[in-house]
Amino acid sequence: MGDEGSVGPEDGDGLTRRQVLRDGSAITFALFVAPAASAFGDVAVRIGEQPAFLSTGEMRALRGLVDRFIPGKPEDSHDGALAAGCAEAIDALLGAFASAPPRIYAGAPFSDRGGSERNHFERFLRLDGYEEKGWRLRIEGSRNRAKLEFNGPHTGWQQIYRRGLRALDEASRGGSFGQLSGLERDLLLRTTSDPAIGGLVDVAFPHTWQFMYGAPEYGGNRDLVGWRYTRWPGDVHPRGYTRAEVEAPGDRGPLGGALDAVDSLLSLDELLALAPFAAPDASHMIAGRGGDSLDALRAELEPVLNWVRDERDGG
Repeated sequence: MGDEGSVGPEDGDGLTRRQVLRDGSAITFALFVAPAASAFGDVAVRIGEQPAFLSTGEMRALRGLVDRFIPGKPEDSHDGALAAGCAEAIDALLGAFASAPPRIYAGAPFSDRGGSERNHFERFLRLDGYEEKGWRLRIEGSRNRAKLEFNGPHTGWQQIYRRGLRALDEASRGGSFGQLSGLERDLLLRTTSDPAIGGLVDVAFPHTWQFMYGAPEYGGNRDLVGWRYTRWPGDVHPRGYTRAEVEAPGDRGPLGGALDAVDSLLSLDELLALAPFAAPDASHMIAGRGGDSLDALRAELEPVLNWVRDERDGG
């Protein structure tokens, strides 16, 4: 689904995630690197050949942005938010109401990754009237529609993304954020004071994180790349775990690498990668409680960070 000029992991500056975090690049948005697992089958969920809402140029800028939030390893073009299809998943969310039912809630109860003969997640659910109004307000904004401005005007994600991506291009050398080098994109994000870009980052980072580590049926986590390098076993129902697996200590349990990965944590931003260890949809639940913004996300995860520190330090 790519287009010419799109940014890939090979366009990066060759820095490791640890170096990026140490140097403060990309507003310290990169996540920790964990060894890839090999127990997963490939999963690629197609969400359309053409963008659902954004233009080709806007998609180029968005790909350049998600690539800096969760960069791929320079030596692996199948790693990071870009390879995981996070930009395409965000676009599908922005255009959720272009299809019926809208791409909001994946079906239930099981995918076919845990022993089910059928993947129920692939079929999206219809919304009731209350849900549709709430999601249209969140995605599309009120746009002077009286029935949606009972609490005043509201700016939707569509407007935030469109304004922010345009501002990124306008602030970029050559007029294209997506065609800048990784270091140039990092520098722009670190130094800009443009409120349109700030508003974009505040919603685009949580969205990138949700799609990177959420169920692949939402369009991100392509080939389960988000679960592979965090060593999350994924959704396992209806098969589930045996008692022995649940009670096994250390790396013999189903979440074996979780606490081992703590040694790699360098910042609160890296803690975001732990979310899949809670549940496949933990990212959506936490971000929902936090209001789908980066600042709220940090506050929501602070208690978890304290627990991680205690575990790491043997407290």
